[in-house]
Amino acid sequence: MKKLLFLCLISLSLNTQALDSNKLINLNDLNILFEFKKNDWNENVLFLIKKNSFSTVDNDSDTFYLKSIFNDGQIITMPIFSNNSVEKIKFEYIFFDYNKENFKIINDHFKTFKNFCFKYFQNDKSIKVDISKCN
Repeated sequence: MKKLLFLCLISLSLNTQALDSNKLINLNDLNILFEFKKNDWNENVLFLIKKNSFSTVDNDSDTFYLKSIFNDGQIITMPIFSNNSVEKIKFEYIFFDYNKENFKIINDHFKTFKNFCFKYFQNDKSIKVDISKCN
């Protein structure tokens, strides 16, 4: 039940009006995401897709990816599992009107998270963030 409540809270943070650092995922939510087991994740995603602002993304994996829609674009959350535990999480922020300020907001936000390592990939429409726990 705790995880279901968490996914409801994350839905509020991901379903934003515009990209704003105080509406991006917070450290506590990220820690909870890393606690998920694959079956728990998939079951909770199936519950969330009943809301209009969420859907799943087709992929070649047995793990559901969660797409959340906001006014300026969408966010796809893609957990990568190893031995039924989250190894890393990929977020893809896709913008209808991409600008360089979007990268700055995302980069500045994630740099504040201790104990997590980040890799960024960007193009003219999206920013991908790979997050893992640092050893």
